[in-house]
Amino acid sequence: MTELSNREPQQLEILEEMAESYKQAIEKAIARLPVKNGVVNIDSVWVETSIPYEILNVLLRSEDLVLPDNVERINMKSNVRTKEQLRKSRRRRRRKPRSKASKSPKG
Repeated sequence: MTELSNREPQQLEILEEMAESYKQAIEKAIARLPVKNGVVNIDSVWVETSIPYEILNVLLRSEDLVLPDNVERINMKSNVRTKEQLRKSRRRRRRKPRSKASKSPKG
């Protein structure tokens, strides 16, 4: 929040308006999402709204977010893999079978 306090009042007002419109979009999107056992995933909200993930994470943690009656909580653990995770899980390549012509004759 210290970064926000260094901005001009007009910029702060614009940021607050943007946050409010994002919050409204999130609340409308959550009402349309599938709910399993009272839980909605953050990835579902992210796909539905296309709001940048960092902003979405902050807004979903805010206390003033109004959830529908059938939603008890939002699962904040993402299942989307990062670049680092993709590099770690690289599959091994298969060896190409040798052709018969490249084998040396025995004898």
